[in-house]
Amino acid sequence: EAYDFPEPAVFKTGSTGLKFLSVASKLVREPKRWFPFFAWIAYVYIVFFSNGILPGKDIFHSDPKTWAEVQDLSFNFMFIAPATHMPTAAKLNPVLEGIFNGLLAWAFMFAGFLSDERSGMGPYGKDARYYERMVLNQEQVLDNGIVLVPPVSITKKNLIGLVPTIVGMQFLTCAFLLPYLFCRTSERYSSEVDFFDNSGRGEPGQLDRPRRIRPLYREELDRPALVLGESKGLGVLLGAIGIFALYWGFAGRPEDFGPPIWVSDKRAVEFMKLLDKDRVAAGFVVDLWVFGIFQGWLIDDDWKRRGRSMQEEKFLRNVAKFVPFFGLASYLVFRPKYPSTKEGFDYEGFLNSRDRARDRNNGGWGGFGGDRFRDRY
Repeated sequence: EAYDFPEPAVFKTGSTGLKFLSVASKLVREPKRWFPFFAWIAYVYIVFFSNGILPGKDIFHSDPKTWAEVQDLSFNFMFIAPATHMPTAAKLNPVLEGIFNGLLAWAFMFAGFLSDERSGMGPYGKDARYYERMVLNQEQVLDNGIVLVPPVSITKKNLIGLVPTIVGMQFLTCAFLLPYLFCRTSERYSSEVDFFDNSGRGEPGQLDRPRRIRPLYREELDRPALVLGESKGLGVLLGAIGIFALYWGFAGRPEDFGPPIWVSDKRAVEFMKLLDKDRVAAGFVVDLWVFGIFQGWLIDDDWKRRGRSMQEEKFLRNVAKFVPFFGLASYLVFRPKYPSTKEGFDYEGFLNSRDRARDRNNGGWGGFGGDRFRDRY
C-alpha cells in the first residue's frame, strides 16, 4: 500500500481547477454534501445580497448606521467591555449582544474538531524519527493476523483548512462554515477498505490477513489539536459563555432596557422591533438556525477517529447533533479520549465490541465480506 507523506506546499499551475474538480467529485460521490452546498448558496444570497427577504438593505447599499452597529458589536466582543464597564463599551440591545457573542462562542466550538486535519508530524514536528513513525503507523499487524489501517491516512489535508475556517467564522460565521463542510475530506469508512488483504502473498486470489480500521492515537495529532482541540476546558469555557450570553440577553443592562425578561417583556418587545428593521439582527437569527442544523455534521467522523462503534453511546452523539450549542459543548466535555501508544490499546476488545454491534444490527454475520462491513461502523 502506498504511503502518503506530506510535501511542502508549492504553487502549481491549474491547482485551482483541480480543486474545483475535487469538490465536484466529492459532491457526486457523496450526495449528502449537496445539502450544505445549497444551504451556503442560499445563505450568502439571503444574508448579503437579497432585498425584501430580510429587513434592511443588501451589503452594497448598507447605510452607515449598519456598519456602526457592526463596529459597536465588535467592541463588545465576548462581553469584556460591557462587563468591565470599559469606556469603549457601546450600549446596544442586550439580546442582540447575547446572540452575537453566543454565535462567536458557537463558532469557536468547532476548534474541538481540529483533529479533522493532520499533517502527519504529530506533536513532535518533523524530527529525525518522522519518516520512521510514518512508516510504522501506516499499518499494524496484530498477533491474530488482523491488519489495522488508520482512518484515511496519518495525514489528512482538507481543501479548506479548519483553522482559517474558524477564524473566518468569527467575522462571517456560516459563510465560512458551510464551504468547509462540503469541501472537507471524510474519514475513511469501513467499506472503503478491502476486508481482506489480497497482496499476492500466497496463492493467487487467496484471502488472507483481514483488515480493519483502527483509531487514531494521541501521538498522531498535531499540537493544536492535542492541546486545544482535545481540551475538555474548551467545552466548559464556551458553554459558560453561552450561559452568560443567555443571562445577558434576559437580564443585562437593566438600567437601559428594563427588568429581566421573566419580570417584564419590555426587552423582548424591543428586540422584536429591532428584528423587524435591522439587517444585522435578522442575519444573526439566520446564523442561529444554520448552526443548529449543521453543528453535528462532524460528530460521526470524530467518533470513528476515536475507535468507537457507531452503535455505542448514541445518546451522547444525538445530544451533540440535536441540542443546539449546549449539546455540542457537552460532547466536547464527555466524548472519549484518543488512545495513546504509550498506554496501550485493547485491540481485541475494540474489534470484539464492533463485531458485537454488527451482529446485533445485522442478525449475525452470515459470512464475511459483502455488505456486512458497512460504513456506519
